[in-house]
Amino acid sequence: MKKIFYIAFVFAVIAMGSCKKSDLDYVPQDQLSSNSFWKTEKDATLALNACYGYFSNAYSNAYDDGASDNAYAQYPWESNATPIAAGNINATIDQGYGSRYVYIRRYNYFLDNVSKAPLSVAMMKRYVAEAKVLRAITYYDLARVFGPVPLLKTAYAEPSETAIAPTSEADVINFAISEIQSAVADLNPAIVQSGRITAGAAWAFLARIQLQYQKYADAVVSAEKVKSLGYQLFRKNTLTADDLTDDFSSYLTFANAADKDKFYKGLASYEQQFWAANELDNKELILASQNISNSSYDYGNGLRTLFPSSDLGGWSSITPTQDLVNAYWNKNGDAFTPPAANVRATNYNSGKPNAAYNDEFKNRDTRLYASILFPGTPWGRINAGFSFAWGKGGGNNSVTGYNFKKLVDPSPESSQNEWDGSQDFPIIRYAEVLLAFSEAKNELSGPDATIYAALDDIRTRSGMPAVNQTAINTKEKLRDFIRNERRIELAGEGQRYADIRRWNIAIDVMKTTYDITNSIVQTRVWDNKFMLMPYPQTAIDRNANLKTAQTTKGY
Repeated sequence: MKKIFYIAFVFAVIAMGSCKKSDLDYVPQDQLSSNSFWKTEKDATLALNACYGYFSNAYSNAYDDGASDNAYAQYPWESNATPIAAGNINATIDQGYGSRYVYIRRYNYFLDNVSKAPLSVAMMKRYVAEAKVLRAITYYDLARVFGPVPLLKTAYAEPSETAIAPTSEADVINFAISEIQSAVADLNPAIVQSGRITAGAAWAFLARIQLQYQKYADAVVSAEKVKSLGYQLFRKNTLTADDLTDDFSSYLTFANAADKDKFYKGLASYEQQFWAANELDNKELILASQNISNSSYDYGNGLRTLFPSSDLGGWSSITPTQDLVNAYWNKNGDAFTPPAANVRATNYNSGKPNAAYNDEFKNRDTRLYASILFPGTPWGRINAGFSFAWGKGGGNNSVTGYNFKKLVDPSPESSQNEWDGSQDFPIIRYAEVLLAFSEAKNELSGPDATIYAALDDIRTRSGMPAVNQTAINTKEKLRDFIRNERRIELAGEGQRYADIRRWNIAIDVMKTTYDITNSIVQTRVWDNKFMLMPYPQTAIDRNANLKTAQTTKGY
């Protein structure tokens, strides 16, 4: 469904109302009458495609990592991640409240009117099911960020109709869950259709929602439904000469040729799952925000600009923290013990690292080399002979000392297009489902063979050893292991923001961040009211019913 929501956008906006003001405050004057629309199957298809605009530019989910302990977002004009991480949170910030209601209005308009279109019974059911799941996902996103929110289930004619009391967070989530459950039977069971809501995407999102709200038994069932549909982790089983371009021999000790082969296959499998060349047959992608380059409708994936270093044409907008780099395991699967910050700074030697500095990056998790640019990292696939050197200071250089390599397609088609990468961005992939299954089942009943198998699937794909079941043998130990594994596997994909809140660890991890010279990057402050974001003041001005809930949240 490449760009399908962009192609439909202009027409569908006219059909469903302009919504340019983003906060549901005006009745559109340019909408077509529902009596003149919905005359053909194409009308219904265009209207549904416009609903999928909710997933356009989903690469901006990476900013949620910048609002967590995973990353630092250095430009406050690009997103709210910078003030959120710093604790400068108040009602002047709109963390997606207004924009999400724009899409809820579209879904409701679609659901109220699609029955007028001449669709077959099967297509009508599928279209309705897709719109219901989109609406459920959007309400889940609203509730997990803001807590109680107005629950609007039908289209409206007057703005005053939206000025209702917020529904409790629990009731909004129960509505979202029930909507997905009622829709899933009418969805396409195809697994390689990552641009649309399929049965697999619905079950995967159910698992995500249920895990977020500690409905562990239900999350296990939903994850098992996805596991039964034929999804699998992306693996590259045959290496090419290009896959061996980057020489990591100075960082890794290989026991033999087979050990080296395992590393390079793990490296290729993990990093190349996000490349445009592997999208069409990638059975790991359950739902993705799809992009093409050189479109006359919109730009493509912006991470090609936001992630890389300035010498690669990037802006270093969102960069890994030292704490994230420390989280990657050792090659043998053990936890990494980092040096003291002052020792690291001494070893870095003002940009002339000594041997002790390089030791910090030796024999680490394969995903570290696939995901993070640290000083000395080779990346010949993006630029022949390239080796990352941190340019401390301004000029679109990283502030932390690291850049993200993950999620950046180094192919010429993508790497030469500023702000216009052709690769898709994963909204939900099978690895997350395996992690959700593992976490939920461990919380229910502790370690068992099915949990270890799911985790080993993820780890061996990346060339890492299986879980040490002798050492990781209690619910508490496995919980800590799964949480760190989830952090590593999903780094940069925007899940960490929600994770540190649902685990109630934000107070422990949202600490002042430092660069590799032990200089302060950002002073961070945590207050427990930050578990939920405030409603934006513009929303309160339009709906006085939000005032009490705002006060209850502590704002």
